[in-house]
Amino acid sequence: MQKQIPDHAQVVIIGGGIHGCSVAYHLAREGWKDVILLERKQLTSGTTWHAAGLVGQLQGSHSTTAFAKYGIELLQDIETETGQNPGFRQSGSISIAVNDERMAELKRKADFASLFGVEAHYVSTPEIAERWPLMNDEGVLGGIYMPSDGSANPIDLTQALAKGARKHGATIRENVLVEEVLTEGGKVTGVRTDQGEIRADVVVNCGGMWARELGQRNGVGVPLHACEHYYLVTEPIPDLPSDLPVLRSYCDGTYWKEDAGKLLFGFAHFQAKPWAVDGIPNSFEFDSLPFVEDDVMEVLELAMNRVQLDCGIRTFFNGPESYSYDGRFTLGEAPDLKGYFILAGVNSTGIQSGSGAGKALADWIMKGHPPMDLSEMDPARCEEFQARDPYLRERCPETLVLTYAMHWPNRQRETLRNLRKTPFHHVMKAHGACFGEVQGWERPLFFATEGSIPKIKYSFGRQNWFDFAQDEQKAVRNAVGMIDYSMLGKLMVEGRDAETFLQRMCTNDMVLPVGRVAYTLMLNDRGGIESDVTVARHREDRFMVMSSISHTRRDRDYLRDHVQPEEDVRLRDATTSYGVLAICGPKARDLLAAVSDIDTSNAAFPFNSLQRFYIGHAEVFAQRLSYTGELGWEIFVTPDLAEHVFDVLAEAGRPLGLKLIGGEALNALRLEKGFIHWGHEMAYTEAPHQLGLDFACKPKKPVPFIGRNAYLARKAEGRGPFLCAIKLCDPGPLLHHNEPVLRDGEVAGYVTGGAYSATAGASVGLCLVSPPEGESTRASVPAGRWTVMIEGHEVAAQVSLTPFFDPNNTRMLS
Repeated sequence: MQKQIPDHAQVVIIGGGIHGCSVAYHLAREGWKDVILLERKQLTSGTTWHAAGLVGQLQGSHSTTAFAKYGIELLQDIETETGQNPGFRQSGSISIAVNDERMAELKRKADFASLFGVEAHYVSTPEIAERWPLMNDEGVLGGIYMPSDGSANPIDLTQALAKGARKHGATIRENVLVEEVLTEGGKVTGVRTDQGEIRADVVVNCGGMWARELGQRNGVGVPLHACEHYYLVTEPIPDLPSDLPVLRSYCDGTYWKEDAGKLLFGFAHFQAKPWAVDGIPNSFEFDSLPFVEDDVMEVLELAMNRVQLDCGIRTFFNGPESYSYDGRFTLGEAPDLKGYFILAGVNSTGIQSGSGAGKALADWIMKGHPPMDLSEMDPARCEEFQARDPYLRERCPETLVLTYAMHWPNRQRETLRNLRKTPFHHVMKAHGACFGEVQGWERPLFFATEGSIPKIKYSFGRQNWFDFAQDEQKAVRNAVGMIDYSMLGKLMVEGRDAETFLQRMCTNDMVLPVGRVAYTLMLNDRGGIESDVTVARHREDRFMVMSSISHTRRDRDYLRDHVQPEEDVRLRDATTSYGVLAICGPKARDLLAAVSDIDTSNAAFPFNSLQRFYIGHAEVFAQRLSYTGELGWEIFVTPDLAEHVFDVLAEAGRPLGLKLIGGEALNALRLEKGFIHWGHEMAYTEAPHQLGLDFACKPKKPVPFIGRNAYLARKAEGRGPFLCAIKLCDPGPLLHHNEPVLRDGEVAGYVTGGAYSATAGASVGLCLVSPPEGESTRASVPAGRWTVMIEGHEVAAQVSLTPFFDPNNTRMLS
């Protein structure tokens, strides 16, 4: 007889797959016993039960790799604790390459593994053939071997987590359907089930492929969709080694593993289909989908060529799995509903990442803040239109297709393009722009010269736009460039108490005269950086806060959540109200003077100031700022007159050598100048002193900013790692990101972002590195012999506490 559900719990977890059971286990293990997990049917009955069970430690980011690394550790220990064998076999894995570009990617992955102490090394084709005698080695150039990888039984692992959760005091109830998450005043209050209500302080949506629909009932965006995913299992193969490594042939779109004397092989499809576009059937439980041979025939032929078998196929399987719109997890607290947490959309990595992801979310719930940098997974990254079914049905299958595709450093999505266009889009396109997409915005990456096709030809080496971007960089450094900044976030903070409010939120002094601008940070109460923004004062009671494209919503929500009830503060998103053109370079002043009747001298229009005037027939305002390290202005104009302003500037700039500048050149310019980007060089885990940003912190201002005491304490402690500039000594290799940085042959940090600098004639970047052993100050960091690991080779480098370009800001302030 089913026990009656309780009427209250501290935490209610919805979903009994590996993620829900992991959250329950890790909460209960730390003493949170008033935890109940509710599963609509039986544990693992959604997607967990049919997972392939691959366990690989190396993932695409620092956080997901940390999850997977922890998962291996848990797999080795959980049977001792619970008595449940998770079916873990540490047989290793081999990833093979059949072309030079894939080999370059695999070598870069092996380099990345060294940051985590994970063993990964190159193996030759004969070595691979020896370990995998069934493989056809035709065309194989070599591969990467990771001895600590393997596989686990998805059901047994999940049951082990569930058993551990129960052992530590959590409650798990199957066959209980959650119908609604209850809320009041912007906070969760519990859940309503088909067996009654449970009041709760925290609700965790681990609903797997149901998570999106459940979130929609409360206006919570969970950007995932179920897609069809195939694998096959052979008949038994005599004398098949049980310790056969997992084999991944990315270019063939296939993975292989030994499975109880048989081979299981699955596919990363070249074409993928969304499933259950009209909703998941209520009866779904341990179900499979029809196997349509035409959907996988192309990749199946490649698989059968790569591993040539003399046996039949026992199982043709098609099951649904959840994929996100951008290939990232959704993990964290919902932006608009306190106490509502999400862990979903892990893109076929649930078994290898689920244990670690569940622990991270449990730690977040218990501590009240993220335990590590999880910003890439933040639910607030998702715009509202990106959480709607029509968008997800089209975008999410592309994530499945890209799983085994080349992971190029600037890979662009192809589905659902041209949704958000700036007022300058068409004129930029007419001038040869090749566009990339960020948050639905089309943004110029580079400008092809006449007769060239504005399309990326991907490579880990110098891509086809390399020379275009070099010329764009040179124009900014030697003449003048123009950049479309329209997609940057623009949030108006208005009201009688706007200044006091921003004083509390911002580290810099917001007692600004009208017409002044300031760069500032916003900290959390742990002294970490929640955001970096530019604030301009337009009136006594009106400020504009400018954010980067990727976290406009996040900044808005952070500010909104800190407005006190008695404060007269209003927030208004004005992102689409203005087109913005940045002009930058030593001739930028000449250009602005040519199109306006204002005094553009340094005395009359100093750095960090704002003025209103006319360009042509359009009233504009411009703020003197620079993200390139050059003299520059950002010009704001309403969309109706935007192209007119562009035309006037373009005509006046022609004799000055004006050139349109794309994002690739801008990235190189900002990196050689040492300008940082939230989400790359910093997030809410880093403190200002680590990044050389103390100049933006004013702890003695009359209104203390959030996190001031924590900032001062962390600064006094002086702990790293610290941000430095880095430059390769060899002009050939390219820096992208995440390359290990070595001091005297030992890993000391990693590259946060890299690009090829036309000024330096070599790759430059920024890196987070720790001081030498026994040292604790930023000043001690540069000591030693520096190299960077690039595709298995150490490349000599210079590391500096100051940027390699204009460290004294002479050009920007001229």
